[in-house]
Amino acid sequence: MAKLGWIDTYLAIIIPAFAMPMGFFLLKQFIDTIPDTLLEAATVDGAREWVIFLWIVLPMIKPAWLTVMIFSVQSLWNARASNFIYSEELKTLPYALSQIITAGVARAGVGAAIGLFVMIVPLLLFIFAQSNVLQTMANSGIKE
Repeated sequence: MAKLGWIDTYLAIIIPAFAMPMGFFLLKQFIDTIPDTLLEAATVDGAREWVIFLWIVLPMIKPAWLTVMIFSVQSLWNARASNFIYSEELKTLPYALSQIITAGVARAGVGAAIGLFVMIVPLLLFIFAQSNVLQTMANSGIKE
């Protein structure tokens, strides 16, 4: 991170999140369920690989990539990043919450308010995309 100049930037938190192994595995498993005959039919009709990917594969794996997005946002939202961010104005909410909680009883009300805010955002994200997440989990074990 230091060689890239990402210390004290949000890039140190965001860029590593793209390499989430569970996301790659989930998307790979979902893509494996797409019938080869469908892809071959698109090729016979003259569609190029990018067209097949954008117009056939991506809509079919929508529940999987929405699930990966939810998990990524949740992990980024809960990231402490105390190893890479040192300036106080760039600190993440979970790190600020841990600092407030260690202040003792005097800051208990502020800590509870921040804890509620940290919990609400992932909860709302899940509520809005829950049907896709549940469809992903239901279809992940089905094989033809």
